[in-house]
Amino acid sequence: MSSSLPLLTSLVTGFGLALPFGYLAERFLRTPALVGYILAGVSAGLIPGLPAVDESLLEQTAEIGVMLLMFGVGLHFSVRDLVSVKGVALPGAVAQMALATLLGTLFGHFVWGWNFGSAVLFGLTLSCASTVVVTKALEIRGLTYQMNGQVAVGWLVVQDLVTVFIMVCLPPFAQVVLGEGNVSGAAIVGDLAKTLAGVVLFVVLMMVAGKKALPWVLKLVAATGSRELFTLAVVLIAIGIAYGATAIFEVSYALGAFFAGMVMQESRYAHRGAKNSLPLQDAFAVLFFVSVGMMLDWRIFIDRPVDVLFVAALILLGTTSVSFGLVLLLRWPLDTALTLAACVAQIGEFSFILAAQGINLGLADKGLMSLVVAASIVTIAVNPVFFAMIPKVRNRLVLRFPWAKKAAVRQPPHQELPKDAGKDFRKGQIIVVGWNEGVRQVLEGLRAADRRIILVVPPSAPLNQLEAQGFGVISGDATDPMILVEAHVTSASVMLLALQDEIRMKRVFDVARELNNRLKIVVRLRNHSSIALFPADAQTVVVDEELVVSVALASNVVAASKGRVPDGTEDEDEAGEAALAARRLFEDEYRRAVARIREGSPTEKPVVPNTPEAEAALARIRADEAAREAKKAAQEGGGAPSPATGGLETASPKAEELVEVQEEGEGIELPKPDADGRGRPGLGGLKDLWGRWTKR
Repeated sequence: MSSSLPLLTSLVTGFGLALPFGYLAERFLRTPALVGYILAGVSAGLIPGLPAVDESLLEQTAEIGVMLLMFGVGLHFSVRDLVSVKGVALPGAVAQMALATLLGTLFGHFVWGWNFGSAVLFGLTLSCASTVVVTKALEIRGLTYQMNGQVAVGWLVVQDLVTVFIMVCLPPFAQVVLGEGNVSGAAIVGDLAKTLAGVVLFVVLMMVAGKKALPWVLKLVAATGSRELFTLAVVLIAIGIAYGATAIFEVSYALGAFFAGMVMQESRYAHRGAKNSLPLQDAFAVLFFVSVGMMLDWRIFIDRPVDVLFVAALILLGTTSVSFGLVLLLRWPLDTALTLAACVAQIGEFSFILAAQGINLGLADKGLMSLVVAASIVTIAVNPVFFAMIPKVRNRLVLRFPWAKKAAVRQPPHQELPKDAGKDFRKGQIIVVGWNEGVRQVLEGLRAADRRIILVVPPSAPLNQLEAQGFGVISGDATDPMILVEAHVTSASVMLLALQDEIRMKRVFDVARELNNRLKIVVRLRNHSSIALFPADAQTVVVDEELVVSVALASNVVAASKGRVPDGTEDEDEAGEAALAARRLFEDEYRRAVARIREGSPTEKPVVPNTPEAEAALARIRADEAAREAKKAAQEGGGAPSPATGGLETASPKAEELVEVQEEGEGIELPKPDADGRGRPGLGGLKDLWGRWTKR
């Protein structure tokens, strides 16, 4: 029965081995789980009694994993990112591939005595790093959205483009080397021109037609309200464009999927698309690494261990040194050079593709494939060590070499304020951390109010456009204290945190408070389950989108029922009074909602992600709350303010104006949570709110 279901048995074996091996790698070997996935692929052919694995089917599912993973990378990588790093990625990647190929060719020809064709093919396999491995490595270390991560991704995109041309050149090269037929220079130039035309046409179609068509399609699908249809549309776009890029324009699957994601990144549905496709990305990426392990003939470690170590050394020492030197020559910072050197210290999928094509063309035998895969496994397994060594290597270089000191103090573009920025940007300014549609709207209001603003944004933001609009712009990760120092956080008046990741936002909050404990910080949250992550003090304003909408709806419905909301028939004074009453009701209710959530009633326990950072943050918050309760108990009878009557330290969205309009007396309690337990006022809650409003 199992033999008639090759896809099912392949998935059962692949996932069944990947889980325990991935767990062992993470838990005991302290390496990324992908090392365990590769070992799982190696063990698939060694453990007897397992369900049969169809290697060709598994390779196809692995190709889907590459497509989805690169599509996800493209969703977070815009055209502006490529433009911002073109000065280092374009010349650097081309030079690195040329030098790595030359190094491998010389080693294979003069050390091992291979013929010229085999030596060149061997050198080419050493020149291109695995995009999948680098993407995962950057994601694990939180470097994807930093400038160093953007340089690495841009570098690999250039490598992928160059590899496409290499694959076109290999057939005529093989004919020349093997003496098969007459190959003219005009034919080679024609093939290259055809490939270049295909790539350019594909990119133009994606940037022009795709930029309009893809968001339009997603908008139509999203209008149906079906989550399944939207996910299906996202997956179809990723896989369909990747296939079309290869079938029509002879562009690699990975590159086609990357451009599809990059075009969708400009759409308002990019975040939702990334979220919906993430589980599929993770599942199929696992199968890619399992398939890599299955390509290995494990006997090569016994028969040719020295050769495997030599190839690994060429990659780990030769390629990394070349890349490191090129980045420094292009006058980028030391950290960027070290990060990129760690990224290219391995080989992967394109090396296997080039080796397979060369073997089919007769340039080398199958032994080259086993050698390349073995070196790939060794370098991928060692790659986390290179990332872990970056701080130590940097410190040692800075202490010993003057050139390293100069390189260490360099800043990438947009990671510091322009030298001609006025003093207005260095005292009393507003710092805005994050970039999204909500931040764009906030900036319009702040600019209209003539406020001095420094933006700390990812490289994907329109940096030059924002600078032209008069904002101070710093591109980088705000969890890095030096980025906040560049924004002059010690002299700022207010900071707005509007990041997508609330745990990362908590880290920025802690760093900012350590640098300036008097700084007023406004935190934008998407749901109230994370309110407990942030302290309830006079310097912190928590604006929760979910809670704001809920309370605003309830307040305005009640105010409208009492005739307190202007409908166009009142005079100016009456309209102003009605609007003020509705606003006062909203802000009172918002304050009490935040208070109740912080207190944590039995029906509303704060839910936070189960991470060490979140647990540590909650521990500190609980300790602060315990101290405040003890102080309140000691002051009992001394007129201490009560949270229920406006003494709560957490401010409402417009706290300053609230102070001016707040009435004396008992406020209105927030209605009890409805059946879903999320604190939204239901029909019963609105009825209770109506009763209290009429008493008032």
